Amino acid sequence: MSRIMAIDYGDARIGIALTDPLKITASGYSTLSNSNDIYLQILNICKEKDVEAVVVGIPFNEKSEIGYSAKKVLDFSKKLYSYLTDNNIKIPFYEQDERYTTIEAYNLMNTINLKRKKRKKVIDQIAATYILMDFMKSSSKKVMDFSN
Repeated sequence: MSRIMAIDYGDARIGIALTDPLKITASGYSTLSNSNDIYLQILNICKEKDVEAVVVGIPFNEKSEIGYSAKKVLDFSKKLYSYLTDNNIKIPFYEQDERYTTIEAYNLMNTINLKRKKRKKVIDQIAATYILMDFMKSSSKKVMDFSN
């Protein structure tokens, strides 16, 4: 049974969350170092976990426009899509507004009194989980178009 993957992109780290096979719950899966082999790492997760779709958190600005950070995420998404397609993984990519997911993740870590050392390891996973939960609750899902 396949899963949906969410990505919380960052210059240093990328958070990954996955649904369960029935697509009922979302949970943090891993935090990857944003290094030269990031596309290969994500490809391997897609194969291993039978990912059927990718949801990318887009950091729109306060006016819901695409700013500098969102452009970086969109560029990464386009390269990842091409890499996966070149490796015979043809799955849809969706965008999800992620403006407040990191704040929500920090609030959760404060609530559960997570030690500072652990925070860096899981913050991106938690943010990716919020992105995925928001996507699952959303009635309108926006497919990313990489045709241009």
